[in-house]
Amino acid sequence: MKDVKFLAMDTAGHCVRAAVHNGEYFLDENGRNASATLMPAVDLLLERAGVKLEELDFIACVTGPGSFTGIRIGVSAARAFGYAAGVSVLGINYLQTLAYNERADGYAKILCVSDGSNGTAYMAEYDGDRNEISPCRCVETCVAVETANNFDGVVCADEIMCGLLPGSLPPDKDCSSLLRASRENGGKAAHWAELTPVYVRKPQAERDMEQGRGNA
Repeated sequence: MKDVKFLAMDTAGHCVRAAVHNGEYFLDENGRNASATLMPAVDLLLERAGVKLEELDFIACVTGPGSFTGIRIGVSAARAFGYAAGVSVLGINYLQTLAYNERADGYAKILCVSDGSNGTAYMAEYDGDRNEISPCRCVETCVAVETANNFDGVVCADEIMCGLLPGSLPPDKDCSSLLRASRENGGKAAHWAELTPVYVRKPQAERDMEQGRGNA
């Protein structure tokens, strides 16, 4: 079986991540916008891997939940790459990438938690094979903390929620979870036009507008 070649991108979280099949990765912890960092990172990674976009077997992209702007940038980039290069595209849930943390191996149940901003958090539960047990939902941060503290299994959290959950597993620093999630789900890659963002809740601007109407 030939080695699978792929590009994986994550712009939904608090820092932009990108990686290629050979383990080369980019991680920006400076909080810069994905629009400024993603394309140069992709160009550099493909150059280092010695592979062209059209030579990839698929392109993986985190479709959410997370930053609305970040998600749109990542999904748009993946769709554009897929269209231009004629390559299949794979959508991955951000919480599932957290579940692929190697330190969670061996656990029968994995709870993944990420910050949702404005006093909220996203949660989803997976089994030991990273199959979804309970779908992603948005809850108040205090509910997520209580659920995690009473969870009978391992908790994987993003950078912000780790500060509230001392016993949780933080994200890796070498994009290995993103690569692993992409590689193990690569068989689900489909036509680029099928890739869509995953928004668990409405954007803040839309919610503010609705709140304003309710108070009018």
